[in-house]
Amino acid sequence: MQDRWNAFMPYPDADVGRAPTGPLSSLRLAVKDLFDVAGYPTAAGNPAVLAASGIKTATAPLVQTLLDTGACFVGKTNTDELAYSLIGGNIHFGMPINPRDPTLIPGGSSSGSAVAVAAGLADLGLGTDTSGSIRLPAAINGLIGWRPTHGSLDNRALRPLAPSFDVPGFMTRSLEPMAAVMSAVGMPAAHDRPSSILIPEDIFETIDGAIADEMIASLRSSAMPIRKIDSIASFSLADLAVAFITILQREAWTSNKTLFERSPDAIAPDIAARLRSGSRLDDEEVRAAYRIRKLLSAEIDRLLCENVVVALPTLAMSPPTRDAQPESFAAFRSACIKLLCLSGLSGCPQLAFPAASCAGNVSLSLLGAQSTDRMLMNVAGRLRPD
Repeated sequence: MQDRWNAFMPYPDADVGRAPTGPLSSLRLAVKDLFDVAGYPTAAGNPAVLAASGIKTATAPLVQTLLDTGACFVGKTNTDELAYSLIGGNIHFGMPINPRDPTLIPGGSSSGSAVAVAAGLADLGLGTDTSGSIRLPAAINGLIGWRPTHGSLDNRALRPLAPSFDVPGFMTRSLEPMAAVMSAVGMPAAHDRPSSILIPEDIFETIDGAIADEMIASLRSSAMPIRKIDSIASFSLADLAVAFITILQREAWTSNKTLFERSPDAIAPDIAARLRSGSRLDDEEVRAAYRIRKLLSAEIDRLLCENVVVALPTLAMSPPTRDAQPESFAAFRSACIKLLCLSGLSGCPQLAFPAASCAGNVSLSLLGAQSTDRMLMNVAGRLRPD
């Protein structure tokens, strides 16, 4: 397969079996290079991890489930180093090219899986989402992106970043294959629909006013009850982002401490700096962040227990160009985490998709109560009929 988008890792092909028939038999599968696949190494975007990996003899159970339901493996995909970024760059293996707009970043860390799907090289992009690593590249590349309920999918033989946030998830070009993969991985069917869609005004006020108006108009087109609320939590978005980043940095340090101490020079300077920040965090600061997460989770649970879903913009601002300065990348990451951290902190599922009636690169998201993943798909189907 010709890969002019740098979506895939340059590994020699190995035979990866699959079931000849099944619900996913017509779909090509690209797998982020954090999951083990028999016959391939697992690099996690880092040369020292690659050197220590060896060729895996077993396949991650989630990947095996997809193969057993007929999906056709087409390769392992590029990722931000250690899955620790939202930009899509990698100084060791290069930044994948955004097929929708080659001047823009592809988003990460599931950059290769997003690009493979957007370029038509795969139908299912398996990735991971810790701080937005599926939802953000899905939005930038015009895809459907699903961050499942935390803990609902098998994460064995998946290299961790921050385990209390990490989830495997998927990207597709349309809703139909996403519905198929949800069924294949055992998500329970949903036969109801929410009583209303909530629009938190404090969040929509943080984005461009014209885009916010377009999104709200798109939501109203579904003919479902829409209700505006002041906010979805008593905490500010800034405070939630700080708590999220504190937990993320501590857990990322714990996951990568051995690598950092053995091979510090094999880690890109910006990634190494974030790891060092995690190593220096005060224990009380971390405990305070976990307390905020617990309180937020309780607030979100109370809000969503009434069979409602929350509509959110997926991106806080337009993505930067791939040749932008590091300061622009940092500003983009910081702004987007304020929106993307809500799902991570609460453990709730989120589904991102292009807003059908909006001009340009506009992505809407739906946030639901835990285990309402299929209901989010039903609502998205009303908002964006394929």
